[in-house]
Amino acid sequence: MFAEILINLPVESTFWYDLGDFSSKAKKYERVRVVFSGEEAEGIIVNISDEPGPNKLGKIISLIDKEPVFSDEQMEFARFISEYYTCTLSEAVFLMIPKGVRYSRKVEPEDLKRELKFIDLDIKLTEEQEIAYSRIKDSLGSGKIFLLYGVTGSGKTEIYRKLVQDVLNRGRSCLLLVPEISLTPQLVDRFSFVPKEILGVYHSKLTDSERFNIYMDVMKGIKKFVIGARSSIFLPFNDLELIIVDEEHETSYKSSSTPRYSIRDLVRWLSRKRNITTVLGSATPLVESYYRGLNGEYELLKLLNRYSRYQEIEVEFVDMKKEKGNTVLSPKVLYEITNKLKENEQVLIFINRRGYSQFVMCENCGYVPSCPNCDVSLTYHKYKSSLECHHCGYKERYSEVCKVCKSSRVKEVGLGTEKVEDVLRNVFHKYKVRRVDMDSMKGKESYDSLYKELKDGNLDIVVGTQIIAKGIDIPGINLVCVFYPEFSLRLPDFYASERTFFLVSQAIGRAGRREKKGKAIIQTYDTEHYSITTGVKQNYEEFYNEEIKRRENFRYPPFYYITRFIFRSEEEKKCLEIGNAARIIIEGIAFKKGDTFVSPLLPAPIRKISKNYRYQIIVKTRDEELLTTIQKAVYRELRGRKGVYIEIDRNPINIL
Repeated sequence: MFAEILINLPVESTFWYDLGDFSSKAKKYERVRVVFSGEEAEGIIVNISDEPGPNKLGKIISLIDKEPVFSDEQMEFARFISEYYTCTLSEAVFLMIPKGVRYSRKVEPEDLKRELKFIDLDIKLTEEQEIAYSRIKDSLGSGKIFLLYGVTGSGKTEIYRKLVQDVLNRGRSCLLLVPEISLTPQLVDRFSFVPKEILGVYHSKLTDSERFNIYMDVMKGIKKFVIGARSSIFLPFNDLELIIVDEEHETSYKSSSTPRYSIRDLVRWLSRKRNITTVLGSATPLVESYYRGLNGEYELLKLLNRYSRYQEIEVEFVDMKKEKGNTVLSPKVLYEITNKLKENEQVLIFINRRGYSQFVMCENCGYVPSCPNCDVSLTYHKYKSSLECHHCGYKERYSEVCKVCKSSRVKEVGLGTEKVEDVLRNVFHKYKVRRVDMDSMKGKESYDSLYKELKDGNLDIVVGTQIIAKGIDIPGINLVCVFYPEFSLRLPDFYASERTFFLVSQAIGRAGRREKKGKAIIQTYDTEHYSITTGVKQNYEEFYNEEIKRRENFRYPPFYYITRFIFRSEEEKKCLEIGNAARIIIEGIAFKKGDTFVSPLLPAPIRKISKNYRYQIIVKTRDEELLTTIQKAVYRELRGRKGVYIEIDRNPINIL
């Protein structure tokens, strides 16, 4: 007997291997170990036959699995990913299967059905919530996509809870996607009514074996409800009836590595192919999603009233252009924090920049330490006494003496979470301050403890990046300070305005979420940009009306589809050579196609990362199929050119 194997490497073809002694044991979609190109490799069986096909290589070394870990339905999904994002089928398949190899079955599905009881939740919905809930409930299993646009505090989670109850009581499965691991403990708490035997939590901070166990429990029908991050979309449910994408606007729903998939693209395919009802929930939907809701592609449901009567937020600007001196905390911010702490209330301070200062500079000669591998300056991290690159991870020791002119006049420029934390600890030394960013939050325990400390009132001030602006619902937080939201506006990115609006609006929404009126302060140098002024008012529709005009004028989504090609090489000459060849291919296909625009080959905004030069071409078109044709042609003709890697990013979320 022979097996057709898909190798876990970015190769196009499948290869045939002799099953030998494993002929009686091996099954389709089990993983195996084989020798490929002289080295041991992992593969998966996609076909078994008495006779080998072409590309016969040798014998299978061993079986990894005792049962199939994939299915025909998943293979169809993988083929779509491979086609749409232009990657090899093996890259798509092994993206979907977690790395673990040991499955320990804890319970049989049949035993579980006998033990579980009907779930009965006593949730009282408002009239507005009831209308939205009923529309979704009546459409379960229809493949319809709903955009649930609900202002902060409108009770979207209560609708989610009712829907999950309904689906589980029907004996079906549902998936709740969250953008950040930091939101997982909070949502697990809100869904504590689901028996733990059928509830799974799935994200990147789990061990390989933990992820694999949940994956197999889902495949066997043991786990019926999963709360998870982006990769949960690949779990092998057999009877998935409902997908809920919470905070659907978040950038973490887009992968930054090949294949560069987006959850929003995948749920549209799943809803169409598998009749899975999908709910996209947000207080600040993506402009593209809201456009689809208005145009009827999605059904738009609105929750415009807050769930509690007293959730008002008073917002005040601090215009730093009028402040004297170079202060981290303005007098107004200091005054408000002091008052809230005296009232035993919690304070949240948001600044979307890590580190102590943006960079350091010698005031004598002007030298700024930069990364030797990337086209960026190094960020100063005081607590580690280091200068670090946030793109490639390069680090060097911080020195108070300039390495060029030996002057001791080294100055810190800009600020980040560490500096704000430092100032807060010095001013409010009697209170407990915690910093929340990528440097301080290392494992899933960090997020669990943060949520518990906040909930139990054991934290007074939290300062952090966008992690803390997303979906945290803690009654004790009554003051939110947003520092310099205009940072994101300075990026050369067509999504910059939208991101700024999201961050301001979401951060402000963390205050006033219960019975007491909350307060928010925006400390900024830019009090006039529409993304900030509408974010302060939490007026999404005003922002949308302004932004959609800009998108149409500049030919951006939702009016045009975009693919970004990036050519990476340690040799700049090769980037230019392959990039120019790609542009000839693209122009040949796009020639005389209406409403299609191909940019010149230009350096990427960050020209060099990790010793690799980066050049890019951006293609915009109204014809989505044309993008697939262009992607395939570039991939087919130029892939594998030595010394150059081609990134194909469909529907990119940034162009840095």
